[in-house]
Amino acid sequence: MSITTDIVSWTFGGEGGLSDPDKPILIDTADTTRALSHAQIKSYVRRLVAGLRAIGVAPGDCVCVNSFNDILYYAIYLGAIGTGARWTGVNPSYTAHELTHHMSMTEAKVLIVEPALLTTTLEAAKECGISESKIFVFDVHDENTHPHLQSWDVLLQHGEEDWVMVDDPYTTTATYASTSGTSGLPKAAFLPHSYLVSQAERRLYPKVPYEVQRLTPLPPFHVFATPLVPSSIHAGWPIYIMRRFDMAAFITSISKFAISETYAPPPVLLGVPQSPLCTKESLSTLRQIWTGGAGVKYENQLPFYEKLHPDAQINQVWGMTEAGWVTCVQWGEKSEDDSVGRPVEGFEIQIMPESGDLVTTDDTPGDILVRSRSLMLGYIQNPTATADAFYSPQDDSSHPWLKTGDWGFLRHGRVFIVDRRKDLIKVRGWQVSPAEVEGTLLTHPAVLDAAVVGVQLPDAVAEHARAYVVVRPGQEVSGDEVRKWVGKMLARYKVPEEVVFIDKIPKNSTGKILRRLLRTQDVPVGSVAAESGDHTVHKRDRGAVVVDERAGDESSSSSGSGSGDEDLERGEGKGGEEKIRAGTLARVKGSVVGVLRAVLARLKGLWARLFKS
Repeated sequence: MSITTDIVSWTFGGEGGLSDPDKPILIDTADTTRALSHAQIKSYVRRLVAGLRAIGVAPGDCVCVNSFNDILYYAIYLGAIGTGARWTGVNPSYTAHELTHHMSMTEAKVLIVEPALLTTTLEAAKECGISESKIFVFDVHDENTHPHLQSWDVLLQHGEEDWVMVDDPYTTTATYASTSGTSGLPKAAFLPHSYLVSQAERRLYPKVPYEVQRLTPLPPFHVFATPLVPSSIHAGWPIYIMRRFDMAAFITSISKFAISETYAPPPVLLGVPQSPLCTKESLSTLRQIWTGGAGVKYENQLPFYEKLHPDAQINQVWGMTEAGWVTCVQWGEKSEDDSVGRPVEGFEIQIMPESGDLVTTDDTPGDILVRSRSLMLGYIQNPTATADAFYSPQDDSSHPWLKTGDWGFLRHGRVFIVDRRKDLIKVRGWQVSPAEVEGTLLTHPAVLDAAVVGVQLPDAVAEHARAYVVVRPGQEVSGDEVRKWVGKMLARYKVPEEVVFIDKIPKNSTGKILRRLLRTQDVPVGSVAAESGDHTVHKRDRGAVVVDERAGDESSSSSGSGSGDEDLERGEGKGGEEKIRAGTLARVKGSVVGVLRAVLARLKGLWARLFKS
């Protein structure tokens, strides 16, 4: 598939095939009188192209948007790109520090900001030297609280102009997307027009045996969401847009608007069946649910499947900012394994095992490499990271391979993700996948959520696994019980040596666990020992954290032997990451006295045995 056009032209290129160009396409779930047709969206884009040019935006400049979701968000997105500028969106939960980093890195020239987010944005803009004359208030929901700043409406008062049609969609940058916040500050990837067009085009498909009505609660700045609205506009398929995710509103919208397709990060996928509003009747029109950002074991999808129509299917998506959607389960091929589907059109996948060779043989684990003509062009101001991201075999002169950082294998054409390469835990020489252990933990009836990280031991060489567990409200469970549960299903070396009970697992907006926050928590290694006799039962009490370890306890056994997003989950508000870190740290520190007592008890027992001998 060769791409010959820009993303704006492609988005509106299906106009000739639409039966009714005035049919509502972008619809606000909270107020369906707020809706935009194909013709109205196109008019808004052309007006924004004229308005942005009038204030001096030129090709190559950067327009930054800081807002929650809205039907008009996408007009700004396409309008900014249409001027030849580069669009970038930021997470509304960003602090001033994070905004400053992003705006400095992307060299943003114009900011369009929701009123509630102005305080942090203005602080960052001042730090970056951005004039307030270049800051426009996106006041479609809330009143402008800073009257000296101009409303975005002024950008719509300059008539309409055509958008820029690029000469080479493969080399012309359209957007900057944040990526790889698992350590340090995020990077930003150059995404060309070909990336955006190819991703949107793959969200179109042959006629399906149902009426396409889409619903998205996804944050518009995230690449999981990037193809959805352009493809809907192109095809004329209605897409209902949630301003922010709310479980009750999400389920109600599916029923009220006869939604047949929706998109959900794993926390939503796992949470919907637990809602009292979730019934077979309320989900009766759903036929396809795409989920991405983190893997969900098939076993953990079954509660959702119990509520769905027999023809419905849950489609796992695997991808990354640098490449977009790489694999997906396709309609008509319902997956009943833990794979993330097959490569989408235009992508090649190979495995690089420890030997360093590229292979496509089944069941050979290794680093996953992907190739496509429409990958990112590189990272802004970071040539070293760009070079490190790609691999070019000496005997291959075609397009380089992108190193995904994920470890997995192929089987019968499907891709199986074991874990992020850098997240794999080395236990006594064996590799342990946090995702595998987490999936097992989630099958325990008392466990609501879980995360697993590696903890380096004092010798600075070996590691063991630490599990962070969120207990279901009203349930009780001890760390020992949790470990025994895992030990029934996994090899002994995969069983976490420590269990930390916590109120909430820090995640980004697509449900990916922010392991770096958990790794930095001040939990002493070997905090509660088997010899101490402390089999504390943890009941879900707000603010309590129990650290429960059974180091050296080999009673749990089973047969067998044997790698970025920085966006925070919406709802955390401004400074979300700091709140997670501070709250978790405070709760963990609250258990230090108990931990020290347990350690002293173990030392006392060891001393007694030594003295006796």
